[in-house]
Amino acid sequence: MATHGQLPGIAWPPVPTGADATALALAWQLEQSQWWPAARLAAGQRRQLAALVRHAAASTAFYRARLAGVATDRPDGVADDAWARVPITTRDELIAAGDDLLSRAYPAAHGQAHEVTTSRTTGAPVRLRATDLMAAWWRALTLRDHAWHRRDLDAHLAAIRHVAAGAAPPDGLRARGWGPATAAIAPDAPMSLLSITATIDEQVDWLVRTDPTYLLIYPTALDAVVHALAARGARLPALRQVRTISEALTPATRAACAALLGVPVVDTYSAQEVGYVALQCPDHAHYHVAAERLRVEILDDDGRPCPPGATGRVVVTDLHNLATPVIRYDLGDLATVGPPCPCGRGLPVLTRIVGRRRGLLRYPDGRAAWPVFTVACRQAARYRELQLVQDDVDRLRLRVVADPPLTAADHGALTAALHRALGHPFAVTIEAVPTLGRGPAGKLEEFVSHVAPR
Repeated sequence: MATHGQLPGIAWPPVPTGADATALALAWQLEQSQWWPAARLAAGQRRQLAALVRHAAASTAFYRARLAGVATDRPDGVADDAWARVPITTRDELIAAGDDLLSRAYPAAHGQAHEVTTSRTTGAPVRLRATDLMAAWWRALTLRDHAWHRRDLDAHLAAIRHVAAGAAPPDGLRARGWGPATAAIAPDAPMSLLSITATIDEQVDWLVRTDPTYLLIYPTALDAVVHALAARGARLPALRQVRTISEALTPATRAACAALLGVPVVDTYSAQEVGYVALQCPDHAHYHVAAERLRVEILDDDGRPCPPGATGRVVVTDLHNLATPVIRYDLGDLATVGPPCPCGRGLPVLTRIVGRRRGLLRYPDGRAAWPVFTVACRQAARYRELQLVQDDVDRLRLRVVADPPLTAADHGALTAALHRALGHPFAVTIEAVPTLGRGPAGKLEEFVSHVAPR
């Protein structure tokens, strides 16, 4: 058996050391803290915020003025009213800050700092530095997700995702171990990896051959794969569960996976700047915020906290990255707040991750809304993948990967479906394309807007 950070001379059971031991210790603490009441979790956050504010104000040029006047000497940490006065930081501000964002005096005990660069379809990326402690937190929260959803860590995991090199179709790549989070406790678990650059047919062929127990995939790819499998009448007999990452998961894709493959989808909400933001509850379809790791605020247009049932912008604070403090950072996403969860966990609830604000559909009368159209399009015509592009306030372009080619009747049906789903008679142009093309990290934006907000 391969060893990974284990005590020499011990074959079984493994005794993890170093980073593995830190991650497992954090995972054990997370097992306890998930059951704390919300007030106790919030109290812990306030104490950590005081330590974060002191550090960021003293060691970074960017936060010195932004955090001036925030009291950190209270026994209960930073007060909520003082925190609400801290300016919210935009993506553009984070990019423009450059080296002024970096701490020159983060604790050496947090480990080495490594550069993290966000992926963007267009524009400049955000560049941060994250310590080894951040990697340990990522491992611990991954273990929480595995434990919540009762995964067999020795079973076969297949992943279709972005890879820098290798894992090309048709065969992909075979490996041992699911990754760093489980390497110390399940180093020999079978793992198969395929690049997201594979065509949908190649993805389906590969999945039929590998027949995994678990599948990790982007929601847009999952939707296309599920319908392609159904069109062939093919099944994945060994599959127990699908895990989706990186993109917003629609209720339609979740339902299609359950209906056509007979397995549940477990979604995760993360951001490269801060890691896991929320994980799907093991007992419900909504999400629990990783409150031990991040302070997550869902705010309305006036900067006030949204009540349960309301949708607002996602503003996050990284509680532990002292190499590059990220404080009250607007991720550019929208999410809906939920009431306390019946499962008994005190972690805050998000009922839906709506998606990027830059993906809002703009109407000629000035309205803006998150467009929901994929179910209507699936019912209107047969296709592999599609992307809706808004080029002007009254004009849309539907890019479609179709096999067989779309007919004139399909064009009419898709146009009518969009009109019904979006509630407006936009001018629609339909383009047949061989592939849609994904972003730097393999993501596909199903809706792209080139219309500036008013």
